[in-house]
Amino acid sequence: MNIPSAGAAFTTEVFRQGLVFGLLTVVVLAFLREERRHALNLVAFYLASLVFRAGTVVLPSFSMPGTGRTIGFLALLLEGIAFVNLTAVLFFAFLSFVRFRPPRIVRDLAIAVAYLGLLLYLFSIHQVDLAGLVATSAVVTAVIGFSLQETLSNIMSGIALQIDRSIEPGDKIRFAEHTGSVREINWRHATIETRNGDTLIVPNSLLSKAQVLVQGRKWSEERMERRWIYFGVDPRTSPEAVAAAVLDGLLREPIKNVALDPAPHVLLTDFKDSYNQYALRYWLTDLAADDSTDSVVRVRIFYSLRRAGIPDLLPATAVFLDHVGDEKRARHEVRDHASRLAALRSVSLFHSLTPEELERLAGALSHAPFARGEAIVVQGKEVHHLYVLTRGSAEIRVEVPGAPARVVATLEAPNFFGEMGMLTGEPRRATVVALTEVECWRLEKERFQGILTDRPQIADEISAVLAARDVELAAVREGLSEEAKRLRLASAHSTLAGRIRAFFALD
Repeated sequence: MNIPSAGAAFTTEVFRQGLVFGLLTVVVLAFLREERRHALNLVAFYLASLVFRAGTVVLPSFSMPGTGRTIGFLALLLEGIAFVNLTAVLFFAFLSFVRFRPPRIVRDLAIAVAYLGLLLYLFSIHQVDLAGLVATSAVVTAVIGFSLQETLSNIMSGIALQIDRSIEPGDKIRFAEHTGSVREINWRHATIETRNGDTLIVPNSLLSKAQVLVQGRKWSEERMERRWIYFGVDPRTSPEAVAAAVLDGLLREPIKNVALDPAPHVLLTDFKDSYNQYALRYWLTDLAADDSTDSVVRVRIFYSLRRAGIPDLLPATAVFLDHVGDEKRARHEVRDHASRLAALRSVSLFHSLTPEELERLAGALSHAPFARGEAIVVQGKEVHHLYVLTRGSAEIRVEVPGAPARVVATLEAPNFFGEMGMLTGEPRRATVVALTEVECWRLEKERFQGILTDRPQIADEISAVLAARDVELAAVREGLSEEAKRLRLASAHSTLAGRIRAFFALD
């Protein structure tokens, strides 16, 4: 019995192998955070193998050689499992580093083949009868294969799905009546997280046989899905007017998750009994936000049609019996006219207008509602409208090249904006975006033209108001003296009056 020499040999071998295993483990723990837990489990396997190997040295000294051989087999098996898995972790991490990511099943198959090689090696050094073992295992395999046909079908389907990568983790798919994201494809089943927060477990064999729609997957790298929003419009409205109104409302202010390239467009899709059916087609960039984005697009369509004066759709079978007498109609017209006059009187530019001129201008106003998030005016656009804000709030955004847009002011009803575009034709200085649902009255240059033509001195009166407002702001910003304010006011008044007269061709 030579325990000291056996113990010395055991210590030397354990030290060498332990040093290698420890270095590999340190690399995993230091650089592969997602594999740390796995590495710690492998350390437990390796420590167990050391305990068994210690038994191979001690047990023979107590006249237990057969037991020592069995424990030695287990020690080498545990040690081999630890080294195989740790090597696989490092090897596939290196492949990911060089941007080559094979399917998970390739890793599993490689580890399985390594296990098989490890067992064959251990059987050979322990003089196990492989021929008898193979004959016995063939019979067992036939019995197991016959009883587990469905399980084997799922396994083979899982291998096929992961090798051909027709469906991958992260894909948005439609399967039967379910829609969700693929989270994992393993040996037996695929895990799909539905939009309702549920987890759907689908056997791989069923997934490989069924028709599956992979949303947004194109030949290009960017994944988008084309969406169709259907709506109906009274057939007395021309298709060109419908398309122009809807696209204007949709493109005034970009909608999150709606691509601008390819751009949205409107199609006339069918003629129904009492209406024309249209479809707005757009490309969705975030496939998980389809319902919420569709809702925002529908809201834009609704308000766009309202602003354009395109009537709401009523089914052909709808019958309304409402006796509207002259008295009721007159009361409604009086209320509408009074709200128009109140809106005009809130605009300081029109304080010099006579009651007759205000009455005349009130009839020229058009109703312009906007949804929250819509751009009422857009910086840089040449649109000759003045807006009178009667309900809601909006913010003024200014864009500077090379920098994001910043909010410079907030407008609360009653208020007005866009006067320079209507009076001088200059491009919009800022973008005004509705913070809430907004009600406005819109006055167009053409409607204001007749009043200015009849009394051109209104241009001088309006320019005086605009100049005074601009000079007051400049005085606060620059600290102007009274004399400087007076000189700048005279200059601004003259310049603005000339621009208004030229724009309206009053001279």
